[in-house]
Amino acid sequence: MVAKIERLLLWAIETVCLALLVTLAGAVVYSTTMRYLGASPAWYDEIASVLLAWLTYFGAAYAVFMRQHMGFSGIVIALPKSASIALTLFSELLVIIYFSVTAYYGNAVLAVAKWDSLLSLRWMTLDIVQSVIPIASVLMIIGTLLSLPRALRLAAQGIDPEHAEIDKAIAEAEAETASLDLKDNAK
Repeated sequence: MVAKIERLLLWAIETVCLALLVTLAGAVVYSTTMRYLGASPAWYDEIASVLLAWLTYFGAAYAVFMRQHMGFSGIVIALPKSASIALTLFSELLVIIYFSVTAYYGNAVLAVAKWDSLLSLRWMTLDIVQSVIPIASVLMIIGTLLSLPRALRLAAQGIDPEHAEIDKAIAEAEAETASLDLKDNAK
């Protein structure tokens, strides 16, 4: 059940990231074309900045779900099993506390931001723009909690996920090279 929820949230975040990326690319292409034609849109700079910020926050949430954020797994796996698990729990607790504070104060800012708007698009209030902070923070908390069992399991087994991925990529590359060598020798 947890894995299904995690996959659904990950799919939703991927979809939002893709939509933001396509929208940002479309805005850049449109603005560049219009600027070339002598009719540069006034809203481009602000909208591009907002879209990039939203893409960054949702991309960070995606990284949390995939456990691809910066970490110090080498230190964790170098410790004895009980210390490794304790350090993993402590670090995850710090992450959850940090994003809880970020979500709380990010939400508090929205009450003030609703009275201001973008300069070029007066209908878009800053609470809409800034809402990405509490939304992404909550997603990062959820991602941390959902992936915590996997992190604890890897810490208990003494597996460094970064080195495991590198070893897997090397093995795949070697297998591909061997396959190509066999094809070349067969000719």
